[in-house]
Amino acid sequence: MLLATRIFLPAARLICTTVFNNVLKYFLIVTQARFSRNLEERVRDYLLHENYTRRDRPVLDSSRTVHVTMRLQTYAMLDLNERDEVLTTASWLNVMWKDERLTWNPAEFGGLNIVVMHPDEIWMPKIFLSNSFNKDSLEVTSPEKGSIILTSEGIVDFGSPLVQSTHCPLNVRYFPFDTQICPFLFSPVNQYYEHMYLSADKAFFGSTASNLEWNLLNESIANLLYNFSNHLIDGNVSTYSGAVICLYLQRNPNHYIYTIIIPSTMMCVMAFATFLAPPDSGERISLGVSMVLGLTVFQLLISDTLPVSDKESPVLGIYLTINFALACLTVPLSLININVAYSYRKLKIVEHVRMKKLLFECLPYYLCVCTYNARPEVGKSDSLQKGSELKVKNLKEHNDLSLNRNAVHPLEEANSKDSLSDSEKVTFSLLHIF
Repeated sequence: MLLATRIFLPAARLICTTVFNNVLKYFLIVTQARFSRNLEERVRDYLLHENYTRRDRPVLDSSRTVHVTMRLQTYAMLDLNERDEVLTTASWLNVMWKDERLTWNPAEFGGLNIVVMHPDEIWMPKIFLSNSFNKDSLEVTSPEKGSIILTSEGIVDFGSPLVQSTHCPLNVRYFPFDTQICPFLFSPVNQYYEHMYLSADKAFFGSTASNLEWNLLNESIANLLYNFSNHLIDGNVSTYSGAVICLYLQRNPNHYIYTIIIPSTMMCVMAFATFLAPPDSGERISLGVSMVLGLTVFQLLISDTLPVSDKESPVLGIYLTINFALACLTVPLSLININVAYSYRKLKIVEHVRMKKLLFECLPYYLCVCTYNARPEVGKSDSLQKGSELKVKNLKEHNDLSLNRNAVHPLEEANSKDSLSDSEKVTFSLLHIF
């Protein structure tokens, strides 16, 4: 019996002590929470007395100006409609001011320095977003959207989420390597500068608002004063304050480089590659037309990708138009080349001395091909390797109608450049160049 008492008595004492401590802690927590809640209620009752009204400006002297400071932190860029120039963003708005009537001594209220207030209970500045497309643009500081933190010194901090669609003027001249500036224009509602001064302060900047196409580079602010004529008093001008917050957006050009610029450039180069085909192959015209049709279909597919603006056309659109024009130019150039190479008409343009020098000396030199003076030796060496040399027959040597005028026939060697006519010299030059 004595042994059982020595074993179970300490265990029972430990259990009772543990239960008592837990009950005491719970009682203290509940009492402290009720005491804190009672302190906040006491502060609200002390501040919102019978003489306080939320319709009056928060100053003890009516001649003083209420300074309102706002911060806008953009954390998501939802959409940028380039055709309508509309930017949709999700931001967090902070509006701060001092209410001289809402102050208390923390020592009288258990050291309480901060109280959470409802926006319907105190004075709120009315601010609207002048370049907004939303119907609730006048409710930027709406009581239903945010909450208020009040300090013992009377500093009021109103915080609210803000999702707005604003007008963003775009300059797409350097698309897709462009940078856009989208402003947010905040103004007080019918409050003169002497009554309320609205200013903006730069918020914490982060890159979380970037998306796949746009990167948020920076955020800048500007505070301004503007004058309006007072319709109540003739000849009088009233001054208003305003705040402008600008977002700097940079487009990511990688998608447009790989899907527009590189394919269009390659198709234009392939269109000029048709000149590598021999003139007598018969494939130049068909290949050139195929490239033109390909560029036409390509431009139809990307027509919705390019931005539309009535101010300035993008440089990329001009570049695509030039590529299309150059691709179309390959077809008539091929026709001219074939016509010169296989026509028996006398070319009067080569009768001029300067034109001869341009075609037979300067043009082959700049195109890195052999000049005409070196052609007989080249032709002779080729004839020794192949066994024969090609030469275009003249019209006087083909009176027989059974011969095809556009055919190329193997003829005797032309060892001397003096034995060839000007038309034949041009033919040799063009055949070697193209």
